[in-house]
Amino acid sequence: MIYYSYRFVKSFILSMSFFNQSPKGVLEFFSVDKLKGLSAQKVFEAQKKYGKNELEGKKEQYNGLKIFISQWKSPLILILIVAGTISGVLHEYVDMWIIYVTAIINVFIGFFQEYKANRALEQLQKMVAYEATVLRDGKKQVISSKELVPGDILFLTAGDKVQVDGRILEGFDFEVNEAALTGESEPIKKVTKKLVDDLTLAERKNMVYRGTAVTEGTAIVVVTAIGNKTELGQIASLVEDTEEEETPLQQQLSKLGKMLSMVVVVIAIGIFVIGMLYDRADYSMLQLFETAVAVAVAAIPEGLVISLTIILAIGMQHILKKKSIVRKLVAAETLGSVSVICTDKTGTLTEGKMRVSACVTASGKHFSFDTHELTDDEKHLILTGLLCNDSSIEAEGRAEKDWKLSGNMTEMALLHAGMIFGMDKNAYDKIYTRTATLPFSSKYKFMMTEHDIDGKKKVFIKGAPEKILARSTYALVNGKAKKMSVKERKAFQKRIEEYAMKGYRTLAFAERDEKTGRKLTVNDAKDLVFVGFTIISDPLRKDVKETIIEAQRAGIQVVMITGDHAKTAASIAEQLGLEAKGNYICTGEELETYSDEELSEKIKQTTVFARVEPRHKIRIVQAFKARGDVVAMTGDGINDAPAIKGADIGIALGSGTDVAKETSDMVLLDDSFSTIASSVNEGRRIYENIRKVVVYLLSGSFAEVVMIVGSIMAGLPVAALPAQILWVNIIEDSSMNITLAFDNADKHYLDDPPRKKGAALIDKEMRLIIILKSILSNVFLFTIFVYFWKTTGDIALTRTLVFVGFAVDSLFLIFSVRSLKRMIWQINFFSNKYLLAAVAFGWTMLFVGVYAPFAQFLLKTVSLEWHHWMLMLVFGFFNMALIETIKWFVVVRKGVK
Repeated sequence: MIYYSYRFVKSFILSMSFFNQSPKGVLEFFSVDKLKGLSAQKVFEAQKKYGKNELEGKKEQYNGLKIFISQWKSPLILILIVAGTISGVLHEYVDMWIIYVTAIINVFIGFFQEYKANRALEQLQKMVAYEATVLRDGKKQVISSKELVPGDILFLTAGDKVQVDGRILEGFDFEVNEAALTGESEPIKKVTKKLVDDLTLAERKNMVYRGTAVTEGTAIVVVTAIGNKTELGQIASLVEDTEEEETPLQQQLSKLGKMLSMVVVVIAIGIFVIGMLYDRADYSMLQLFETAVAVAVAAIPEGLVISLTIILAIGMQHILKKKSIVRKLVAAETLGSVSVICTDKTGTLTEGKMRVSACVTASGKHFSFDTHELTDDEKHLILTGLLCNDSSIEAEGRAEKDWKLSGNMTEMALLHAGMIFGMDKNAYDKIYTRTATLPFSSKYKFMMTEHDIDGKKKVFIKGAPEKILARSTYALVNGKAKKMSVKERKAFQKRIEEYAMKGYRTLAFAERDEKTGRKLTVNDAKDLVFVGFTIISDPLRKDVKETIIEAQRAGIQVVMITGDHAKTAASIAEQLGLEAKGNYICTGEELETYSDEELSEKIKQTTVFARVEPRHKIRIVQAFKARGDVVAMTGDGINDAPAIKGADIGIALGSGTDVAKETSDMVLLDDSFSTIASSVNEGRRIYENIRKVVVYLLSGSFAEVVMIVGSIMAGLPVAALPAQILWVNIIEDSSMNITLAFDNADKHYLDDPPRKKGAALIDKEMRLIIILKSILSNVFLFTIFVYFWKTTGDIALTRTLVFVGFAVDSLFLIFSVRSLKRMIWQINFFSNKYLLAAVAFGWTMLFVGVYAPFAQFLLKTVSLEWHHWMLMLVFGFFNMALIETIKWFVVVRKGVK
């Protein structure tokens, strides 16, 4: 498997040279003066050489015409079109138009569902025109980001969306959120110094990349790559180069379509052969053609296409109610066959935002948000985090959804913690008036603020634990400053290191009285009173652990793929129950060393892939697929897009990037991992209902074929006419099997293991049910046919009885196929009210077909007497008993799933 493209390798080498070079070296490379920027002439030359700063390449457009045309590519639709055309050639125009209308209805249902889903997705996406501030000809200019060229001197500030790749020349407290590109939930504090060694994307801290966002500070950057040459552009190339495969259902329907086509052709040829061998004077060449059409119409379950489309469409609506948009009709069913879920960590398993998970006071007491009544020391720790804080909050109500936080992610986490405990920063800022601030600096790694409290000055400090502890002489215990011993300081250091090893971020707090009121300096941070520290993390989504357990119970392997450090990934895996015996974590660096065969073995026990890049993610997905798994890939970032497209079903978060959503098959509107499990359950329900429809319709079609071929071989008139068969297949059958879309007779779909990739839609048990039921049932019906033809000589009456027999068979069979795993008396008869209504409609239309004058003209039927109906009811109950007996012997008794 080749998972590096030439373009990717070339860009990787260039990017590596820039982060390995000094700012001066990069400026010399582009021949640009940092104080003047590019000249107009150089900009013109660069634009001519590099083009515009746009991502070029194929972009899948879900326009109405494309979606409409795609509906006609189904093998079953093509079979209907051929059958209708042959009917027209034979001047059977009623049959032709019935078949054509069936195909057209199916196409329009599929079209409207997919078009509606993709229009909904377009509403989620916002098209934004970005601008950039650059230095050209010695002057700052604001230009469209599309006009940026390599060598441009670019100014970035908090809130900017980075639209290029660049090398940082200068930075002041400069932090960038690279979660969309690398999967790191925490903003990266950037540096300007030259870096050494071969580093991953997330470790190149002197670079900025397209698709990321500036969260804090300012920077001056020299543009190193634009458009498709950026790291984001290379990911777009990976997405473009990743081929989409047919879903399992598409493959199975294709096989079914080919099989039905072969059956129709073989039977049609067989009829001519039988006609010539028997040399029946009753059958002219035209009659043989008409008989072939009758058999073809019988062999093709016309209602199957429209029923599958409606089942999938209704399934899409059910999934939408569970807060997901399914963009492609067949993808709704693919969910049910998923055996592996590869999920991104940030924003999918976690909330994608920093939160205080616990606190430790200077007395060593650990407390979390289960605490209802804060002690004075605990309250003081929270208060310090609120006051020594530049973020802001607007709390329009007490409900958490009403809180509007803005600022640094870590500081917002502290404000959030305060609000949880009923401590509003805005209220305390009025009591503790800030009089001075020493901003955070990467040099001394802390921030300090001075406040006036009733005429007294007090300084609050927060920062890196090792720096705060080193500057602390005392500890706040029971509201009083107590001398901190060396042993106590080491104990805190050890405790903090333990949290860091588990992937948590820690932040320490201290205070001191300030009497002089002079300007704050770094030297004022001494003889501090240590207040405690907070443990900050990207918290798990509330229901994700239970959902993973549910997925594992359903036989689905859950694999976490993240760009985060291995220790952070291990901590999350431990909380989720994803840890396994032995070495269950594999890093991107290790992945580079594995051959395809070695990776295939490695994924058997690996549940966590850490520090991976986009090309690694697509390779992991391909490895699972090569093993025969049906893979779902979830993610929200640009870095997830290639793997999302390469998976059997790609799932993007509604809050994720446009790139991820555009390449996905499904979008989670609520960003909840639990929605995936409920959607998988819905997918399995859809598949089971499709199987029921197939058994139901093929049983009827096979029985019709046997009757017609049997009547010809016996030298009798054709047992049923094409129009009669179409009436049963479309008017009777479709109205009932469509209602199976609402059926939920087998509720515990997640109790079964996922079906194997490539498993036949019609398995051995289903084939036995169809064949045995059709043959044994037809013995009864054929006997009726022969008896009435021989005793009455009335072919219209005889065919009417056969027509009614086909319809009654369907009206009784529908109740038995509601579950292929349980007997009919184990199913709640009234649980599917739509089915009961459809059965009532079926009986009504059957009477219309027998007694209505227009129907008698079209179908060539005649009115029946009451004793005819009694005979048909006996036939119906016989069929129900027959199918239940066969079902018990073939499936239920053996416990087949």
